[in-house]
Amino acid sequence: MTFYYIDASAWVKCYYKETGTAWMQNFLLRGEPLACSYLGVVEVMATFARKHKAGEINASELSEKETALEEDWNSFIQIQLTAEVMEFARETAKNLALRGADAVHLASAIFLQRRLAATERLVLITSDQELKLAAQLSGLAVIDPDEEETLASP
Repeated sequence: MTFYYIDASAWVKCYYKETGTAWMQNFLLRGEPLACSYLGVVEVMATFARKHKAGEINASELSEKETALEEDWNSFIQIQLTAEVMEFARETAKNLALRGADAVHLASAIFLQRRLAATERLVLITSDQELKLAAQLSGLAVIDPDEEETLASP
């Protein structure tokens, strides 16, 4: 069985039209097992709030997106920001020169991967190029929704 860890750069595409949105929406419809750290849901919610504050979405749209996010989040494997994950994120940031959020996502994905059975695999879904490279260097398989959508275009 394959599990998918989705970071905020990919997850937010489910709620706003941009490159990679169609691929992400189709992927979510497949019902694959998804995971994300608590940081990811905070990042996506922050995007909603910033767009509302900037007048890009109204209060009704904000409420709809919050509801959809909560429904999606409740179906995810939720990786808590435990001391173990955060210590690993700190080392990851140091060793791979990652931004803080990227280090937390990579550490969370690797934390989950280490807990999967030997017959299970984890794939990271991200549109963040630095995180993508760091994940690949760490031995994770990676899918970039932007690239997948570009490949699928005629």
